[in-house]
Amino acid sequence: MRCLIIALIAALPLLSVAQTKSKVRFNAGVKAGFQAVTYNDPEFDIEGYRFDTNNIQSNKIGYAFSAFARITKNKFYLQTEGTFGITNHSFDFQDEQENTDGNFIPNNTVYDLRTYCIQVPILFGYNIVQRGRYGWSLFTGPRTKFILKSLSQQRFKHFRYEHLEEVLNDKNYYWEVGMGIKISRVFLDITYDVGLNKSASHIVSHKDGKIFASSRRDNILSFSVGFIF
Repeated sequence: MRCLIIALIAALPLLSVAQTKSKVRFNAGVKAGFQAVTYNDPEFDIEGYRFDTNNIQSNKIGYAFSAFARITKNKFYLQTEGTFGITNHSFDFQDEQENTDGNFIPNNTVYDLRTYCIQVPILFGYNIVQRGRYGWSLFTGPRTKFILKSLSQQRFKHFRYEHLEEVLNDKNYYWEVGMGIKISRVFLDITYDVGLNKSASHIVSHKDGKIFASSRRDNILSFSVGFIF
């Protein structure tokens, strides 16, 4: 939260560099879209299993629904929003258990994760093109994701260990870059969020009492369509 406050304070003076005669506009809007999760070199250390580094991109799509507020002066704007997101993850592992001949036994072990979250970004943007009904902008800023852990769903399939759980962090931090294309009051946003911290501390087997390392940072590619009032 501290980085969000610092970014907000740093961005406010930039809104005043334009001409003093220009008016400050306030707008609000809504948007909805899809999210695809990629991973920044995730590492898992589950005894007897090897994480498949050749398949580190999630094959599942998540969703996001947002309401936002924007302050604009000349070509600069400052925007914050509240987003409810559903993120789906899928991790493939290889079972390294050996049979009596010393060969590996193939077994498709998978860890599926669905998280529900509230996201709050502070974005500083610049309108590169403003011509009548058409516009094109670039924006960047920090985003904080608050994980609703009580709603999250985890499923470890075909693992020998029972009652596995990845201990998720309560908050994750990202740095977002994106671009927006506007036609009248309808717009399309494309964003990429780079994870700045680990998404989980470890994986625990509650029945066996074992703890395994989990080190991954989620990067999120998003597409959304919205309407600005």
